Amino acid sequence: MAIEQSLLSYLRPVERRVLHETVLVQLLMAIRNGQVKPGERIREADIAERLGLSRGTVREALLRLEQDGVVVSQPHRGTYIAPITPQDAAELFSLRRVLESFAVELAVPHLTDVALEDLATTARSMVAAAEAGDHAEHRRLDLQFHEQLCLLSGHRHLYKAWAALVLKLWLIYFDRLGRFVEDPVERASAHFVLIEILRRRDVPAAKAWIEHHIDNRAQRVIAYMKDGAET
Repeated sequence: MAIEQSLLSYLRPVERRVLHETVLVQLLMAIRNGQVKPGERIREADIAERLGLSRGTVREALLRLEQDGVVVSQPHRGTYIAPITPQDAAELFSLRRVLESFAVELAVPHLTDVALEDLATTARSMVAAAEAGDHAEHRRLDLQFHEQLCLLSGHRHLYKAWAALVLKLWLIYFDRLGRFVEDPVERASAHFVLIEILRRRDVPAAKAWIEHHIDNRAQRVIAYMKDGAET
């Protein structure tokens, strides 16, 4: 089956001098915006034609995604967005739990009022998206909030590891938008509790909040995946 038209319509032709790096960025953004799903086939020829580039350039970008475990290639079958099993999800969430707990531990001693207000701004936007029923924007802002925490750790390799695993979690979230949270507004608003904990510089409480938050999400996601429910 050819790649979904929604992905092709999302991509934009690029200048040839930019080549595979821009192709990679566009593919990553397509994943983060829910244009592709686990198991969906990716056709080099379709993408190359859409972007006005050679298949070799597109193949180089796809190889980068394959190295990160986002796509898989099989002889005589082609390239696909990597399917994610409940076991994969459990491992991804458990690693995310460790990384974000450590990120908070590193970030708290150096938090500024500006950093805390930036987190609050994201949280307010997240609540607004939840209230509007915009599941995609709510999910994007949720992960943006946690991305900010990881960046505040000042640990470059921690952030790189977090970004790689969260890219795979995007595939789960956007394949089942709005299915994991009984009350999106309540869950979004809960982030203000963490901000107050961070404001008090309470590292143990902040780590406990993060761990509980991620564990709760993991339980819901994995249970939903095991039920085999349709979007």
